[in-house]
Amino acid sequence: MKRIADTGLLKALLDKSDQDHQWARDQFRAHAPFHTCEAVLDELAFLVGDPRLGGKLVARGDIVLDFCLADHVGQVLALLEKYADRPMDLADACLVRMSELAERCKIWTTDVADFKIYRRHGRQAIAFELPRR
Repeated sequence: MKRIADTGLLKALLDKSDQDHQWARDQFRAHAPFHTCEAVLDELAFLVGDPRLGGKLVARGDIVLDFCLADHVGQVLALLEKYADRPMDLADACLVRMSELAERCKIWTTDVADFKIYRRHGRQAIAFELPRR
């Protein structure tokens, strides 16, 4: 199964004051490496205020970048259009597209509101893992 990381998981891992920090640490211990995209790392850099931290996760092998937006721009734009009323951000659109490319996958996220709504392949619910609060 492909394990996909949303920004919330990565932020919680890097921010010791985050309410989900211990959950994120446990998830990395049990399931790393996670797959993600550059849009998630960009969002992470903004949230934690340091663009080096995401790169360090990649360099350590905890995160694998294996999605090229240029190869899927049409499908990502279609998702952004479909969910414009939410509004869906670029990182989430890329993650939904990544989920469509893997038959068996799960997204680790703290964003239950959006990932309960998003669908892969038009109508299929996306499996996701959330912190227990």
